[in-house]
Amino acid sequence: MNILIADDDPATLNLLSSRLGAWDHTVYQAADGNTAWEIIRSTPIDIVVSDWMMPGLDGLQLCRRIRQMKKSGYIYLILISAQDSKADIIHGLEIGVDDYITKPIDMDALCARIEIGVRIVDLERALNRKIEIITANHHQTIRMFSQIMEVFDDELGGHCRRTAKLAVQLAGRHSGVGDAEIPIIETAALLHDIGMVGIPKSILNKRRTEMVNDERQLYQSHAAMGARIIGEIEIMKPAALLVRMHHEQYNGKGFPHGLAGDDIPIGAQLISAASIYDNMIHKGKIALDSIAENLQRIRGYLLSPQVVELLLEINVAQQHDLARKTDEERLLDDLKAGMILAANVRMKTGAFVMAADTELDGYGIDKLKHYHTIGAITEKVLIRKSSMRS
Repeated sequence: MNILIADDDPATLNLLSSRLGAWDHTVYQAADGNTAWEIIRSTPIDIVVSDWMMPGLDGLQLCRRIRQMKKSGYIYLILISAQDSKADIIHGLEIGVDDYITKPIDMDALCARIEIGVRIVDLERALNRKIEIITANHHQTIRMFSQIMEVFDDELGGHCRRTAKLAVQLAGRHSGVGDAEIPIIETAALLHDIGMVGIPKSILNKRRTEMVNDERQLYQSHAAMGARIIGEIEIMKPAALLVRMHHEQYNGKGFPHGLAGDDIPIGAQLISAASIYDNMIHKGKIALDSIAENLQRIRGYLLSPQVVELLLEINVAQQHDLARKTDEERLLDDLKAGMILAANVRMKTGAFVMAADTELDGYGIDKLKHYHTIGAITEKVLIRKSSMRS
């Protein structure tokens, strides 16, 4: 084990370093907290044995920094202190100290505590290795299912990849989604149509309004079928739940369960939204500038108002990304008379505000700023680069 000893007393530092070296550990020395911190940042340290009271950065402050740093491996922290009151111990444990040893130091007790630290670090490493294997197997499984869809239908595979990317964007913007849920949503979105591989293409190529009863029932079975396919794998069960529900509608008229409103898991709502948006663009061939009005038609019907708001925000960003080659985003405060709008300015609701190719004057700029002040439009608009004076 790589063990760092931090103590401002040279005699204690040398004694501890000598003993730990005799116990077959690689020992690093620091005469103060700041030096210890620099060693930790640059060297793979497994265990830190630090004095509580040191000049500059003391032991508790050092421990706090270690717990706040982003490091792949766990560092076991032992604090040496002349203070052994209950309040001091609790305070240290709250900060992240793993163990205490009081002065004068009992070497047998220190040896036992070091061995505890060695076991904890070894267990953490073994757990991380298992997690890496499970994660690798999980990713391979997802790729396998994804490739099955690609072989079945290349367009279906492309739709699922784009849906997954957009669902992650939506999840990152949604206040009700935690970081731990995003990988589950991404997996479910990537595989949301895996159940399609069991349905004849002659049915999939039809519009839903063209399907007869038996065909419609078979088509609607793909959500539950997809959930069964990936739900056979234990680690995929949370994603399978979202796959099953990605065709539920906010108004309760979806399938397979007819759930409505907040009874539909947020992840399933976001996957549905991403899929609908992608289909508008790639199947419906709807221009980005017309997406907003189409989203408003399904607001509170297929999708919740909150999710539609998130899609509208992303749609504005997509429009700006598309136009950046010849146009440039400008903050409203940076607009000047003579600049020309490169895209229609619309409210977040999709309502029209100002047309593309409008040459701005003082009145037009004030109008845009007013709409932003009341929260109707974003703080940036697209301007023709050719109209901007250097």
